Amino acid sequence: MGKKKRTKPFGPGPSGAMAEQATNGITGASKPMFWQMMFMVAEPLSLIVLYIYLLSQSWLRWMDPLIDFPKDLYMAWRVSEGDLPYRDVTTWYGPLPQLTEGAGFHLFGAGLDTIVWMNIVLTVVVVFLLRDIFRMLGNQLSGWLAAVVFLGVFALGNYDHVANYNFIAPYVAQSTYSFAGLVVVLWSLVHHLKSGRKFWLGGAGLGLAVVYLDKPEALLAALGSLGLYFSVQVIHAARLEPPLVDWRVAGCWLGSAISWLAGGFCSLWLPVFLYFLWRGGLRYSVLATNFVPYSVMASRFRHAVETAQLQQGFFGFDQPWVHFTEQSLAGLLLVLVCAVMIGAAWMWPRSSKFSIGWWGWPALVVVTGIVGFWLAEYRESNWRLIGQAMVFPVILAAVAAAIGSLWQAWTGRGGSMRPLGMATVGVAAALMLARMILNGRVFHFGFFMMPLAALWLVHLLVVEGAKFAAAGRRGDFLLPVIFAALVLTGTVSLTRLSLRNYVQKNFQIGEGRDHFFTYAPEVFSNGAFLNSMLETYKQKTPRARTLVVFPEGIAVNYLLRVPTTMAELEFQPVALAYSGPAHILDELSAHPPESIIFYERDYTEFGSPYFGADEASGRNLVLWVNDHYWLVGIYGQTEKTASRHILDILRPRDPGSKGIEFLRDANGSLLPTKNTR
Repeated sequence: MGKKKRTKPFGPGPSGAMAEQATNGITGASKPMFWQMMFMVAEPLSLIVLYIYLLSQSWLRWMDPLIDFPKDLYMAWRVSEGDLPYRDVTTWYGPLPQLTEGAGFHLFGAGLDTIVWMNIVLTVVVVFLLRDIFRMLGNQLSGWLAAVVFLGVFALGNYDHVANYNFIAPYVAQSTYSFAGLVVVLWSLVHHLKSGRKFWLGGAGLGLAVVYLDKPEALLAALGSLGLYFSVQVIHAARLEPPLVDWRVAGCWLGSAISWLAGGFCSLWLPVFLYFLWRGGLRYSVLATNFVPYSVMASRFRHAVETAQLQQGFFGFDQPWVHFTEQSLAGLLLVLVCAVMIGAAWMWPRSSKFSIGWWGWPALVVVTGIVGFWLAEYRESNWRLIGQAMVFPVILAAVAAAIGSLWQAWTGRGGSMRPLGMATVGVAAALMLARMILNGRVFHFGFFMMPLAALWLVHLLVVEGAKFAAAGRRGDFLLPVIFAALVLTGTVSLTRLSLRNYVQKNFQIGEGRDHFFTYAPEVFSNGAFLNSMLETYKQKTPRARTLVVFPEGIAVNYLLRVPTTMAELEFQPVALAYSGPAHILDELSAHPPESIIFYERDYTEFGSPYFGADEASGRNLVLWVNDHYWLVGIYGQTEKTASRHILDILRPRDPGSKGIEFLRDANGSLLPTKNTR
């Protein structure tokens, strides 16, 4: 007789330990139903109230008037008019957000409010998925806490003068879309782990397609989490009946799983491919739908980073050992603080000398909240340490969880697959931090790179740490609440800091559906300068049909609804390095605009004294403009200290006409002279 076929279902099933953990409520044990029902009602209501409050306090104050976010507005408008990413407008990342936002403009009209409401809905979806993930990994309290921390710290954060680092008006839409795709991958994997139903792998494939069409950081995290999950599941399938090992069963399971994954992936990727095939041909569609891996392999990002001082600082390459030391010490401090908290909670109930009565734990909750809030306020000036402290602990903990899951699957120890869910989320969180190993910034790219890591650390403290410290003794119900109180105090402190920055934004930009608010000129001058560009253009060149703004100012094009003639939308050194100065010059020569706005800008942070100082900062563009355009006039302040506010309007030279030449001296200052020809 042949070997009997094993029919044991893969995974714990809906009645397994993980499902039991997911439905136990706040305490993870049998508790009065009254409190569970109260929490079930209050929890979603509190999240709705929190989200509405944060939106109301920051309404239309999420974006920077000149930098980054206006590119998404312009691209959405142009795509809704029929332009294509990569061919008509340059985007550095995947095409999915431009197609989605362009469709939104087409359906609901071109306006800032369209993107705002689309991103509000996207944030709601992300909050729901994160809440569900950590609820299944832990309990209702950890799910609620994950949603609160995400909303209060990351979704609507504003910790710097330059905004754009939030989920409503991100610096690039691919950051939030890719994060949402990664969360869909993790949510689907956790549900598959809970139920064992293969169609959840189709959901993971759909999330992978979203990431694949967006941004490389999230793609790396998604592939890493999928790789670990499939590896552990294959080993588990092969060793269903130890000590026997049957890799044929594992191979059958893997083939079926990959089929579901590929089906979910193609359900999104294939329609996008066919759309580009219809609009631009086979070669274009292949490039557009595989742009993220192509750009990584072509090292275009690496070249841009190497040639721009500002980007080197963002990555931490400017002072690598200094950043490494700072983040290592901050991470060690975080580990020590958590260890002391867990150790103290573990020892206190076991010591007869410090035994407490029924009043002890509630009193400890109150004291913890007061002390934690004071510490959070005291350390508010050093809130940047939060990002630095998370990087290495998350990476090390994720590696340990991954190794533990692989070992558990190989040895067949333990009846619950729940550690695999924790390891899968942990690996994704760690890989999302790969770009921030030398510079963990919460206030820049951290708004989408760090949420998963922060929520995973909160889960480890509030669920795993509290469970270890309580060990079934008195206080097992209140310990998670105590640890959650400490997390909430830090969240409240950061939220207050963010809202204080929003309160200062009362200077209006734009009109109608496109109006928003930014800082007053005396605080940060970008908003007032943008308004001056808009008014000057309307007065001096109202009939021009095309416009290019040097070095940055695509917001002018969008707000005036005047298209540029170029696919490249900005000309700061990173953009020039990414696309190539020669390529941009060729494009400008082939498609000269009817008008040009030029303003001086200090590019010291990019490694150049000013725009046009050398080839890397656009010298060839300035010289070409000087040879082919007349200066209509100079507007704005002319003092040396405010040179960046000088505004120049230029028009093409007509044969035989007279005008003012557009020149720059050796120091980079404008040097207009009368033409004598």
